[in-house]
Amino acid sequence: MSIRIAPLENARLQLSGDVEDEIRLSAHALDDGFAIAISDGTLVRGCYDSWLEEYRFAIVVEGAGITTISRAERGDVIDLAWKIEWISIAAATDMRCPEGSDTRRIQREFPFSADTRMAA
Repeated sequence: MSIRIAPLENARLQLSGDVEDEIRLSAHALDDGFAIAISDGTLVRGCYDSWLEEYRFAIVVEGAGITTISRAERGDVIDLAWKIEWISIAAATDMRCPEGSDTRRIQREFPFSADTRMAA
């Protein structure tokens, strides 16, 4: 019950462990940075350093699982020791929370609508 997210060449991230997949990052995400949201509540900020040609990750919000970041050949590697239901990646400009926000504020910035919705 773990997943590793490791950088690959050509703007890709490798998911391995419980899930085997490759995620291609857009040029927009490489230029402006990106966020990785994980179903356990973890939020990771990522960026690509084109000068060093490596990825850097930082945990913004710690979720229920154990998340560790270590160094590898092409930059940082994320290890998630928890049952993961989904992972979502967004470019920095598509994220709702600003980069410099404190954790308590970020967690409050995602309101849910209380309106009832009916299927047609």
